[in-house]
Amino acid sequence: MKVIVSSLLVGLLVTAPALCAAAYGAPKCLARDPSDTVEYTVAKARPSQRELLARLVYAEALSTGIGDDPLVHEAIAWGVMNRVRLAERSESAKRSYGSGIRGVVFKKDQFNPAVSPRSPFSKDFLCPKEPALWKMAFEAAGKVLAGGKNPFIQTLWEQENGLSLVVNFYYPKSVQAQGPHPPWEDGGGLEFIGDVMIGEKLLPAEHVRFYRLARPPADLKPAR
Repeated sequence: MKVIVSSLLVGLLVTAPALCAAAYGAPKCLARDPSDTVEYTVAKARPSQRELLARLVYAEALSTGIGDDPLVHEAIAWGVMNRVRLAERSESAKRSYGSGIRGVVFKKDQFNPAVSPRSPFSKDFLCPKEPALWKMAFEAAGKVLAGGKNPFIQTLWEQENGLSLVVNFYYPKSVQAQGPHPPWEDGGGLEFIGDVMIGEKLLPAEHVRFYRLARPPADLKPAR
């Protein structure tokens, strides 16, 4: 019996690192038929919510022009989840941002850098190839799905409701940027929040510009 137990322990010690490495290894590349949408291509593969979110974070982070910064990965992951959580409690937010992770990821005209076939970064969404960057994206996705401390819950309203209204972001250094500021910045309804503390580190707005809704949705449901 001792020999069997020892063998099992040795086997676990040997395989555990391999399992961790597999978790962070780049996921399967998804080939898109020209007649298919990116969403349909991904849906056929049936990825987990964590993988789907990580794919989006990976591609979006690359599109910022600063894809090797783990703070960028984590901040984007939180921004996406802010939309998911807000849509769970507001029908108007659901119409604007989509429902659930898949609905938010593939909401039309929202995450074009990652999911539009016309974007050069959609290939990174379908086929993440850089293990180190994938590790950042996968860890960020796991952290926000586990419900860690949301760095965007800052205002009194957000603290009282356990939700963040920071749902818009812009990448000034992206090759797809239309300038240092988004064209919709002064359109009303959104407030620029400046630099953001992610844990104990500062993510400067020159890397990612985040925006908070000026007011919460009028149809917000109470937390269950």
